[in-house]
Amino acid sequence: MYSRLSMRRFREQFILGVSLTSLLTLLATESPLAAQNLQQGKFLTQASARLIKLINAANKEGYALQNNSFAIGGGMLQQGKDNWVGLFTVELIQGRNYRFLAAGDADARDVDLQLVDPNNVAKVFIADEGKEADAVVNFSPQTSGRFLVRIRLFDSQNNEPCICLGIVMTK
Repeated sequence: MYSRLSMRRFREQFILGVSLTSLLTLLATESPLAAQNLQQGKFLTQASARLIKLINAANKEGYALQNNSFAIGGGMLQQGKDNWVGLFTVELIQGRNYRFLAAGDADARDVDLQLVDPNNVAKVFIADEGKEADAVVNFSPQTSGRFLVRIRLFDSQNNEPCICLGIVMTK
């Protein structure tokens, strides 16, 4: 027969084997959130591709990124009517022409963009709140100063969060 020591060792190995199998099964089973996180690169690529089309069109009209200036922001946005997300504050020069662009990934159905007073976000200078999957706003400020760029994901497929990006260019 088996000694007590060999039975104990067998039980320990059996318990260890079951524990490892359970852990591997748990890790292999993806939750919807884990599956979404694994695809964030794909979603970023989709949003970037949409934004690149807008940038190329703006380039043809004489707009370009400013040298030595912050120009792009974005993130994973929750869909919602009142879910405005501040991307960045930008210093604009009076009389200069600017173009603000925003786009979302393939699940984004309606992305909006606003330019607001950073000290009073209720004061909207200009906005694109149309029903398109991207937003384009041209703006020439009457006075030089700081402005806050905000975007929102107004609508998305199945109300899913989407990666949305925004950028500022100048002429």
